[in-house]
Amino acid sequence: MHFLLVMASKASPFAQLFKQSKFASFDRHIGQVYTAHGGDAHRGDWGFKRPLSVRRRGAYITIKNVDTTAHQTEWSSAEPQALWMKNWDELQMAPQLPDYGTHQSTEQLRDHIQESDYLPNQQDPSIWRRPYVPNIESMTQHEFKKYLAQIRVHRNKFYKVTQANQASRGRVASSFYQLSNSYPTSWDDHYAHHLSNERRTNPRCREIEHLPHRNGGLSFANYTPLQTFLMTKERKGRLAEEYIGKDNKMLFYVASFAGMAGIVQKHNAGVAQPMVWDDSQRTGEAMLRPQTAVVHRQPIVVGRIRQGLKATRMDVELKVWDGQSHSRSNPHPPGSRQYITAEPPGFTSGMTTIAKRRMDKFVARSKGRQNQNPTTTIHCLSSILSQQSQS
Repeated sequence: MHFLLVMASKASPFAQLFKQSKFASFDRHIGQVYTAHGGDAHRGDWGFKRPLSVRRRGAYITIKNVDTTAHQTEWSSAEPQALWMKNWDELQMAPQLPDYGTHQSTEQLRDHIQESDYLPNQQDPSIWRRPYVPNIESMTQHEFKKYLAQIRVHRNKFYKVTQANQASRGRVASSFYQLSNSYPTSWDDHYAHHLSNERRTNPRCREIEHLPHRNGGLSFANYTPLQTFLMTKERKGRLAEEYIGKDNKMLFYVASFAGMAGIVQKHNAGVAQPMVWDDSQRTGEAMLRPQTAVVHRQPIVVGRIRQGLKATRMDVELKVWDGQSHSRSNPHPPGSRQYITAEPPGFTSGMTTIAKRRMDKFVARSKGRQNQNPTTTIHCLSSILSQQSQS
């Protein structure tokens, strides 16, 4: 038997460089951030067709078009977005999803999955994994026809399940047209939820669902609150202003922290005060720690119209973290109206009679100590002075 050894032809140096270049990975429909290091940044070599005018280290850019009709490379600065992502990585906290109180609230992801033999239900994917909803807008014509055929197969079964749910709630049976107009979301989303729940509850199902990342790739690590507290420190922030409600009452403080605006509740502000523009002493600086971060809207980074971090909507709740706020029982400025009318720590308006009696006894003891006989006090002081003179 003869063996024929065929040597694989090596790729040319140009082909290897082209595959490793940023020009080959460029896609105008995907928002990407580029940077350059070392001597390449000094020469303005960003891996594209021609050098760019940005020639310093630590710069970040986004490319809109590699080559225009005027033989230019269209780019824009992306340093605020890159620096914000670095600040977010230093916080080491897991963002949460909003709960709008709809039927999807029961399908919310759990922030922390406890892997324990004593909690077997916590590891069930039907509890902590979101249902799979196909994206109809991204389907081709063939994929859309295939999806319609799949819907028609399960149409009668899904209709029976829906009618049974309405009957259990005491509602009158509705037609397909009435059901499609009675929900705020599209009907195909409810059907996708139904199929996804069936697949998740079936232990023999081996189908892999294409689920998007829960927070759009903002954080891939699932940090627990304990890990965030032990692995991070408080950072400097600034209480910018007070948010006044309709009744002219201060609801919370608006703070600037890690390149974003956050909320500091009044009971979490401690002794910190917001900044005053006309007072150089009132800068509003304080050491803050993030408590929760809820992502309400994610930017669209893939498509004809690409969005950046400005399209993101996220609510962050902060807390002032300093020793003075935890050591003082009255956090208000001395002499102010809030300082005088502040309630003692641990005091509640609905105190029981037993607690009131204990408080009365405590007050009586304190008054008894204050109303001591002055002759007794003078006698004690004279005895102390005589002992010191004898020694």
